[in-house]
Amino acid sequence: MTKTNTKTNTMLHVLIQGYQGQSQGGMSEEDSSQQEEGKQQKQQPIRRQRRSKKVPLIAIVGRPNVGKSALVNRIAGTQSGGAIVADESGITRDRTYRSAEFLGENFQLIDTGGLVFDDNDALFAKEIREQAMIAMDEASGVILVVDGQVGLTSMDSELAEFLRKEVTRDIPVHVAVNKCESEKTGAVSAAEFWSLGLGEPFAVSALHGVGTADLLEKMFESIAEKGSAIQGFGTKAKKLEEAKGLVKNMNKKRMKGETDDEYFMRRYGLGPSEETVEETYEKALAAFDDVEQIEEIKIAIIGRPNVGKSSLLNTLFGSQRAIVSDMAGTTRDSIDAVMERPAPEGSDELPTIYRFIDTAGIRRKGKIDFGPEFFMVNRALRAIRRADVALLVLDATAGVTEQDRILAQKIADDGRACVLVCNKWDAVVDKDSNTFDQSVKYFRSELPQTRWAPIIFTSAATGQRCGKIYGAVDEAVKAHRKRVSTAVLNEVLRDATLWQPPPSKRNGSQAKIYYCNQVSTRPPTIVVFCNDPSMLNDGYRRYLDRKFRESLDGFEATPIRWIFRGRRARDVMRSRSMNGNPG
Repeated sequence: MTKTNTKTNTMLHVLIQGYQGQSQGGMSEEDSSQQEEGKQQKQQPIRRQRRSKKVPLIAIVGRPNVGKSALVNRIAGTQSGGAIVADESGITRDRTYRSAEFLGENFQLIDTGGLVFDDNDALFAKEIREQAMIAMDEASGVILVVDGQVGLTSMDSELAEFLRKEVTRDIPVHVAVNKCESEKTGAVSAAEFWSLGLGEPFAVSALHGVGTADLLEKMFESIAEKGSAIQGFGTKAKKLEEAKGLVKNMNKKRMKGETDDEYFMRRYGLGPSEETVEETYEKALAAFDDVEQIEEIKIAIIGRPNVGKSSLLNTLFGSQRAIVSDMAGTTRDSIDAVMERPAPEGSDELPTIYRFIDTAGIRRKGKIDFGPEFFMVNRALRAIRRADVALLVLDATAGVTEQDRILAQKIADDGRACVLVCNKWDAVVDKDSNTFDQSVKYFRSELPQTRWAPIIFTSAATGQRCGKIYGAVDEAVKAHRKRVSTAVLNEVLRDATLWQPPPSKRNGSQAKIYYCNQVSTRPPTIVVFCNDPSMLNDGYRRYLDRKFRESLDGFEATPIRWIFRGRRARDVMRSRSMNGNPG
C-alpha cells in the first residue's frame, strides 16, 4: 500500500513540475502528424461571419439598472431563458445578441451593459463602455432606455448629449421611458424626458409590454427615413395592406391615397389588371415567408471559473468579443460569436458556420446561492444541451479537479460530442519530449467520463494550437452524426460476445444477446436486444462500449448511448423469419 502511494505521488510530482513554466520543449509525434494532415486539407481560412444586411441591428443602451435586459426579453420574447434580469446594477457586462420579429420584419437586438462615463462609478466601466460603443457602431438604430419612476438624472442627460452629438446624424435614436405600467400616469412620467432633445419619449413597460409596439413602429419608420438598413426594411406590413386594398376594392371604391385620374382609369378598366393585382398580393404575402437558414454547428465553451474560456473565445474571434479579467466570474450571460468557413472555390457546397457560446464559470452546486449566479449557471448548463460540441476547458497548470469531473459527466449524460481543451499550456515549465504523452495519460486517467474525447493543449494568451480546435470540432460533429449499418454492428457484437460471453447468475441462468441496431444519431444510439437486461451489469456494458470503439472508426469524440431491451428467444426467431436476419 505504501509503495503504491509513493509511486503515485512521484508521478503526480513529475506532472505538476511540468505545469509551471514556459519552455516549449520538443514537438510530439501527435502534433507533427496533425500538422501534416492540416497541410493536406485545402480548406478556406476561417473568418467572422458576414452579417446579412437583411437583418438590421437595434442597440439597447442606457445607464445601469433601468431595465434594458428586461426590454430586450420583452421584444425578443425570451422572458424564459433570455438575458439575466435582477434588481441590481452591473448584471449585464458583455454585449449579447437576440433575434426578434415584429410586423413580419426580422431584426436583432443588442443588449449592452449600463453605460457610465466615469470609470470609478462601476466595476468594468471602461470595458462595458467599449462593448456598448461597438454595439452602436454596428446598429441601424438605437433605443435609449431611461427609468420613468426615478425620473431624469444627470447620467441620462450626459448619455443623451453624447448620442445627440455623435450618433443621431447617422442612425435614428429614440427614448424608451421604462417602468410606466400605468397608461394614465405613463404619459406624465414620459413628458419629463422631452428635454433630452431626442424627440418624442415613448412610455413603455418591459414587464407588461405596454408601448413596445408603438416604439418599434416608430423605429422602423425612422430607419426607413434615414436609410440606415437595407432598402425596403419595415415596409412589409404596409405593402401587404395596400395589396389587400387593391384586391378588396378592385373596380369598386376609391382607395386611400389614390388620385382622381388613377381612380377614373381603374374604374373603367384602364388601371392595373386583375392578374397584376393578384401578382402584387402574392408578392407582398411571400415577403413574410421565412428565409432558409444555413445549419450552424453550435459549440459550447464550458469550464469552471477562471480557466480562460473568454480568452479562448477572443482568440478564436480575433477581437475583444468578451470582457476578460483575472477575477473569477467576469462572464455573466452566455455570449455567442459566429465564425464562418467559406465553401471551396468553384463548388456548390454551403459555407460552414460555427457558433461559439461562451458561458459563465460553473462552480460547485453547494457554493451557488439563489440569485444572479444561479441563473448564470442555468444558462451555462442549458448551453451544453443546445450545443452540438462541448469544449471542456481545463487548466493545464492546476490539473483536474472534482468540478471538472462533474462537468465531464454532465456532457456525457447530455449526449454531446466533446473536445478537451487544456488551456495555459504556455505556463507549463520544463517541458520535454515526454511531457505531452505524460499529460495525455494523466488527463485520460483523471477524466474517465470522457475517455473517448480528443485532447488539445492550447494557450489562449499566445494563440498556440487554437486553430486546431476547428479540425477537432469538425471530426467531433462527424462522429456525433455517424450511422453504421446493422450488419456491421452485429458482426462487431458477435466478436465481442465470443471474446467475452455475457455474465451469468449463480443459479445457472445465462444472459443472452441476440442482435443490435442503431436507431438514431446525435448521439449515436444503439439498441441491444437480449433476454434479460438486468443481467448485463455496468462492467459488461462498458466492455461493449470499448469493443465497439476499438472495432469501428469514427466514434472517437462522441458518447454512444446504449439501450438494452428484453425479448424472448421465440419472438426474435419469429422476427428474423419475417424480416430477415439483421446480421
